Amino acid sequence: MIIGIPREIKNREHRVAITPGGVRQLVQDGHKVCVEHGAGVGSCFSDADYEAAGACIVATPEDVWAANLVLKIKEPLPEEYVHLRPGQCLFTYLHLAAVPELLDILLEKSVRAIGYETVQMDDGSLPLLAPMSRVAGRLATQIGASLLQKENGTPYPGRGVLMGGIDGAPPAHVLVLGGGNVGCNAAEVALGMGASVQILDASADCVSRLRQRFSGFGDACDVRFFAEQLMFEALETCDLLIGAALIPGEHAPLLLTPSYLERMAGGVFVDVAIDQGGISQTSRPSSYDEPVYVEAGVLHCCLPNLPAAVPVSATQALTHATFPYVRHLANAGMDAVHEDTALARGVNTWDGHVTHRGVAHALGRSFRADLDMGKAMP
Repeated sequence: MIIGIPREIKNREHRVAITPGGVRQLVQDGHKVCVEHGAGVGSCFSDADYEAAGACIVATPEDVWAANLVLKIKEPLPEEYVHLRPGQCLFTYLHLAAVPELLDILLEKSVRAIGYETVQMDDGSLPLLAPMSRVAGRLATQIGASLLQKENGTPYPGRGVLMGGIDGAPPAHVLVLGGGNVGCNAAEVALGMGASVQILDASADCVSRLRQRFSGFGDACDVRFFAEQLMFEALETCDLLIGAALIPGEHAPLLLTPSYLERMAGGVFVDVAIDQGGISQTSRPSSYDEPVYVEAGVLHCCLPNLPAAVPVSATQALTHATFPYVRHLANAGMDAVHEDTALARGVNTWDGHVTHRGVAHALGRSFRADLDMGKAMP
């Protein structure tokens, strides 16, 4: 099989879809791997590294997108739509609930698109979303702590609060909405910095698990079952708010209005859920060129590719998670979808049909669950 690795073109996206080590294994399996020139540079992998692993370095996007299986990090941007074609398998983060126009293109061009974020195990876990969620959660707290500083390098001065406080000054109050991989890791870093943390989650099992995990922090960490009134009260003293709520494939739950956010005016809001549309009516995607904006008196940071800030770590972690699925797709073709139920759950579009219930519901589209997705790729 021919496998293509394009260079990412999203703003400041430095990750790459596979490491040279992964390429080496695919080549040993008998596949041809085409890597676009410079695709790995941001993650400290040179073209020479990929060539040494057996890859073919190609000069143009057209050459790499001609592959049967295309591996990416982020969803195709409008400039890349021209490269999509019928029967092509695309394996990447899609987050279609936030980009309905891309869904239209995938359907029009009959692309077989599998979203990393919707590959789902029998227990409901999301193995390919998890590593980047953990990275994003940790980064959200680091970035939030920086934005709280009065001199934070942006046009908008922070409140001037030290995360861990000091004698005579209390620690920052961090509110985390959602206790999954993002929220748990965000809270862990915030607690490590000495902040006072409150986590609200709508799952009783998650609340119980987090209470046990953070029991050693005593009163510094308060984990509760989500209630709107609790959130409303917590916003009054909130310095740093982290949006971490998720419904697989769906738009993130809209939990916040401008009037709610006004209760924490002067604070910082990092909405990690922005890649699924965000948890606030005030959330809109920002970029590393312009990472922040102010609305409802609150400094917003809504970067849809937070892990791009640490591409070396992120690329290694993501490849570790995705490679078994990539190898299965390469060796078995689209029969892999028929053989692996977790991978089958990740299919968002197939030959002009929406095949993920959450995506269909989020965007008001018809849903097909009766397709035979066991055909080999052309």
